Amino acid sequence: MRLSLLIVIGIFITGCSSQPVNKSFAINTIEESELGYIETKKIDKFVVKNAQQLKQFNKVILFATQFDKLTLSEAANKKMANSWSDSTWKEMDAICQQLDDFAQKIFREGGEFVPVKQGGDDVLAIQFTLVNFMPYSERYKDAGMDTVGAQSNNAGVGLVTVRGILANAKSGELVAVLEETLEVNARTATMGNLAGVYDSNNKAAQTLAWRRTFRRFLGDLHKELMTLKYAQIAQHP
Repeated sequence: MRLSLLIVIGIFITGCSSQPVNKSFAINTIEESELGYIETKKIDKFVVKNAQQLKQFNKVILFATQFDKLTLSEAANKKMANSWSDSTWKEMDAICQQLDDFAQKIFREGGEFVPVKQGGDDVLAIQFTLVNFMPYSERYKDAGMDTVGAQSNNAGVGLVTVRGILANAKSGELVAVLEETLEVNARTATMGNLAGVYDSNNKAAQTLAWRRTFRRFLGDLHKELMTLKYAQIAQHP
């Protein structure tokens, strides 16, 4: 009876722990480079200079997302590409602000890597950049729709690639670079139910698509950083 009780208590403590279970990761070397890459579950590309440094950080400084290096995919439909090329600075900044707002919220509520304003030995600096976009639809303005309209498009907004630079906030030393390609869609149809997909020509739906996409990405990133912080990391030759 005593043994059974101890087992139950052990399971309960493990299940309630806010700290992720220790995992093992291997750093795969890149030929003729001081960098290595880690195969993570949720992020497409995660390249590190010194993965052990991730263990020292408890806080983050989140810099404003940049879009000055954003390019449109060469495979994009010309009409759609032209539509997004006409985006104003204000329009693109509003999209980036969605990412910034969710970054503050998710990291603040995550318990670790809490956002701060000043650097230090335990502070990780993160800056995101939108680097490539493959549109699946025009901007809502060019689709002739503000909030509602007659035309419909359930293809989604497009694919956007986000790059993140992670550095030591005090020394400026590079820690890691990540890239993730995200499908920008407010909702994905399941089991062929197109009624469950938002119209991506609609202003409200395009805004919702960016918000939901960035929220998923940032939630995944925070989980990966937590996992790497407590993981056992080995160097592969």
